[in-house]
Formats: sequence, structure tokens, C-alpha cells
Amino acid sequence: MSGLRAKAPFPRIPSQIRRSMRHIIIGTAGHIDHGKSALVKALTGTDPDRLKEEKLRGITIDLGFAHLDLGTVQAGIVDVPGHERFVKNMLAGVGGIDLVLLVVAADESIMPQTREHFDICRLLGIERGIAVITKTDLVDPELVELVRDEIATAATGSFMEGAPIIPVSAVTGAGIEELKAAVREMSLRIPPRPADRLLRLPIDRAFTVRGFGTVVTGTLTSGELHQDEEIQLIPGELTARVRGLQVHGQATEHAVAGQRTAVNLQGVDLSQVGRGHVVTVPGQFHATQLLDVRLSMLPTAKPMKNLVKVRFHHGTSEVLARISLLGCDALAQGQTGYAQMRLDSPIFCLHGDAFIIRQFSPAITIGGGNVLHPRPAKHRTTDRQVRADLDTLDRGSFAQKIPVFLRAHSRRALDLRELNALLGLKHSVIRAQLQEVSSSRSIFEVPAPVPILVLPETMAGLERDTVSLISRFHSENPLLKGISREELRKRLFDDLPLEVFRNCLEGLVRAKKISLQDEMVSLHGREVQLSEEELRLRDRIETAFRQTGYQPPSLSELTSSLTADPGLVRKIYFLLQRERVLVKISDELTYHREVLDEIKRRIRTSYAPGSKFGVAEFKQLFDLTRKHAIPLLEFLDRERFTRRQGNDRVLL
Repeated sequence: MSGLRAKAPFPRIPSQIRRSMRHIIIGTAGHIDHGKSALVKALTGTDPDRLKEEKLRGITIDLGFAHLDLGTVQAGIVDVPGHERFVKNMLAGVGGIDLVLLVVAADESIMPQTREHFDICRLLGIERGIAVITKTDLVDPELVELVRDEIATAATGSFMEGAPIIPVSAVTGAGIEELKAAVREMSLRIPPRPADRLLRLPIDRAFTVRGFGTVVTGTLTSGELHQDEEIQLIPGELTARVRGLQVHGQATEHAVAGQRTAVNLQGVDLSQVGRGHVVTVPGQFHATQLLDVRLSMLPTAKPMKNLVKVRFHHGTSEVLARISLLGCDALAQGQTGYAQMRLDSPIFCLHGDAFIIRQFSPAITIGGGNVLHPRPAKHRTTDRQVRADLDTLDRGSFAQKIPVFLRAHSRRALDLRELNALLGLKHSVIRAQLQEVSSSRSIFEVPAPVPILVLPETMAGLERDTVSLISRFHSENPLLKGISREELRKRLFDDLPLEVFRNCLEGLVRAKKISLQDEMVSLHGREVQLSEEELRLRDRIETAFRQTGYQPPSLSELTSSLTADPGLVRKIYFLLQRERVLVKISDELTYHREVLDEIKRRIRTSYAPGSKFGVAEFKQLFDLTRKHAIPLLEFLDRERFTRRQGNDRVLL
């Protein structure tokens, strides 16, 4: 981090050269005191032991970092501790590596932490490695060959089978150049990191630099990072700006996946950030405390009982978790199954991420696996459909997985942003993927500012339920034209985006199953059918409101004046209101529409547009008391026929 202390900027690597380079991350693995740090120093000239205690004790306690320049291959080396007490620190550094150097000392051969580190690499899905036999200057060549044979035997059936095994001495330099050549050759065969994912940088160190503020470091596992870019730290909702970037000790404006990166953050105190946080794009992702996973037990581990507490390692995070096994009471040695992890603290992870579990006490590695659903619902352990869905998320294609994510969501619909919060893909990539899924008709896409995905069977079910509910409403309310849109939405679509509701109604209208009239929804072709008695009563109510003119009856006065069933009078009265034949202007007053039209005509006859009149003039014009005049004037204001100005009204 010396570059951050310098007042003058470091020379920048030209962009055209930077683009042609291969960037990889190499991790060391092996038992304590097998010479990992000495090997890194011999390869790079950098001593990765940075802590005073590490110098005094001669062992790596925390992560160390170095840069290996192999021309067009630029490698960041993460030196991890070998002591069993510091395996959690090792786990914070081994995530995101492309190539592992499995270090075995010639004078001790394979030891317990060698095996544990090797198991961790296998569980994390690391695919490439080189075995390095160190301290060859301390033993005879025959012993070196014996160690070589032991390594080859241990690697059988793993990603290390057939890998180079190179004897070296950090003291004499023997084999170092051969090792560099092997690293370069293997690095050139490593496929570039996928360019389809959004930014993620798990933080493994955080510190302050005088004059610069908070600095975090980590391996940029996906995406890109630019100077002056706004980022978010997860867990938490903290946002910050990238004040400066360094890659391998050199200042840069741009870092890419596969690079060890130091980030100077503006707007963040050191107390707010640390190992386990992740630098990512703002506003896209959320932390979680519940995960659906595929879990594999090591052959050497004891059987895993249900609901046991473990140490959960993901990226640079370590949290305690309880394992709820799905479909079984225990997971035997070497067995694989599905489970739900209930974490004590929130972390940030995505579908497909690898993780490690260690026994709570003593802390030894017992298994690992992959995240299948980062934000699932809580499951019953006996639910067979859940296990079938997890099998699809584990083995299925992209097109097969999307319907599972939709089924698992409580709202039965996901917009693209919510879906991508599980996957972490670039927008253009997920749009291209979804076009293929849409063509297979396994999902239905609802147009919206952020398109919404719904299962076809969910949409069909909503349409059936909508028609059924409207039909029941007609049966229960034969005198009403239909159900209001808002009541329909709340009863069936309250937990769904508004666009899904609108799309459903539009589809049913096109299919001529329903009709929309203003804010009312009814079955297509359905008209209110009144009996002879109801039609006569309707005429009588209309006549009563026409004849009373400017001083209409209240509902109670209406029911007492008509010789008819009061309940039926109320039904016809409210039917006329819904049809806007009668217009409610206040809680107490309802007018016939024709009477209100007549009031507007008389005002326009008496006053020119823009002229004023007061309450007294209005009362005199229509021979009204304040009981009727004030509600009428307020109604005319709401109708934008008039506008109140002090105590007067202005005709618009």
C-alpha cells in the first residue's frame, strides 16, 4: 500500500497492455512451517509475512499477499496460514483463486493441515493446482521421490491428479524457475473469468492510511471497478465513492476480475467496514440469513445430524449457522444432500457460490457445497417439491431454474432486478438469457419499467380467479354493474405488482371475458337486470329527485316517503349513484345529475367566465339555505367549474 502514501501518483499501466494481460490469483495451501511464505518470497521477492508477530514466531497468522510478474501473466499470490488455529484466515484468502500451490515439505511429507487445505480446495471447486515439494535442500533425493509418490497417491481422483509436482528450495533457488515456467504455462490455459457478472470484491483487509482514509483490499472475483465509481458495502446499506485504486502496488483507474485490488473509499470510517464485507454495485443486492444449499460431507467427517450448529465460511465471511437437512435426519460420511442454512448473521452470496462448513468445536473442516437459493422461504424438511426444486437449481439449465425461482418467491412474481439479486449477472446478459427462456414459453413477461416475470400457470390461475370472483360478486350484488377495480385488486392482487393486475385485466378484456366501465369491472355482456317492481321503484326515486330539484331528500326521507321495502329502496338508490344518475356531493346530500347540469347552466347564464359571485348571491339565485348552498359550491369547486377566491367564487 506504499502507493497510497505517495504524494505523486504511481506510473499507470497503459490500457492496451493491461487488456492483453492475463490476470490470475494463486493461493498457497499446506501444513504449518512447510515453507509457504519462503516459497512466495523466492518467487516474487516479497515477504508476505507483514505482521510483527508473524516475524517473531516464524509462522503466517493472517493473509499475506505478493505479486508475481510473468510477462503477459500477472499473478496475485495469496499466502495463507497453515496452523490449524488460523484455518479460518486461510479460508478468507482461498476463495476466488484460479490456481493452488499445494506446498509439502520434503522433510515431513503430507501432514494434517495439508489434507485439510486440500479438502477445502476441492470443496470450493478449485480446478487447477501444482504440487510444490519444498525444503529439498534438507533431505536426500530419494526422500524427495518418496514424497512425490505420496502426493501423487493423495491426488488420485481429484483435480490435482496428474498435476505437476515440482521440487524446490527457497534457500538455494533450485526449481524456482521451473516452478515459474509451470505456473505461467498453466495460467495461460486457465479460461478468462466470465465477463457476464456484476462487481463483487470480498474484503479481506481494512485499514487507514494517513491523508487518504479507509482502504480495503481483496480479490476482485467478478466484474470491474473504476475510480470515482459509487459502490455499496454489503452487509449493510452503506454507500461510498472509490477515491483511488491500486493493483499490485500500482495506481490505476480500472481494476478487473482476477486482480488483487486495494480500494481507497471516500465516505466510510474504518469502524464501518472489515473482513466479510463485500464491495459491489449500489442498489442491487441484499444480505441474507437463510440459504438453500447442496451440502457434501468429507469422507473423514462424522455423520452430520439435523439442526447441528456449524461454522459457515463463504468468501471472506465466517458466521455461525444451523443446518436443517431436507428429507433426512442425518448426512453420512462422504454423502451429499440438500439443506437449509440458518445463519446467525447476514452475509452476501449468490446462486452457485461455494462455501465451507467447519465443526463448531473442535473447529475442523467437515464439508462444503454450493448455494442454490440465496433468499429462499423457510421450508418444511419433508416437503418433496422443495427437494425437487433444489435438484433443478443444482443440475438444471438456466431456462429450467427461472421457474423454480418464481415458484419459490412469496409474491409469485419477480422483476428483473429482483431475479438478478439472486444471480448477479450484467443486465444485457440476463436479458439475452431471458429471451431464450421466453421463447420456450416457460415464463410470462409482463411489460413494465422493470419487466416482471410470472409463471404461465400463475397468470392463468389469476385470470380464472378473477373471472370467478367477478361472477360471485354479480350473484351477491345483482343490482350493481360490477366490482370496483380497487376492490378486485386488493382481494386477488394485493401482493403483486400493479402491472400484473393491469395485464391480467387487459388479457381478459381481449378474450371478451370481462368488461371495464370507468372504475367498474363486470363479466363481458353482463347488464343489470331489474324486475318490473325494481324498474318502477327506480322511476319513482328518479322522479322524487327531479321534482325536489335544488333541495333533494336525504336517504332516510326517501325511504319513509316511498311505500316500498326500505332495503330495496336503498339498493336502487345506491345503484343510481354508481350509474352516476344520482351524484353524491356530501355525506348528507345527493342530487340528480340533470339538476346539477341545470344549476351549471343557470350560473353560466347569469355570470360571464372569470366573474365573481358570493355565497349570498348564489343562495338568492337558487333560493337556497346554507345547508344546501355551501355543499353545492364546494362540489362545483371540486368539479373545477368554479374556484374559491376568499369568500367568493370565480366562474372558470
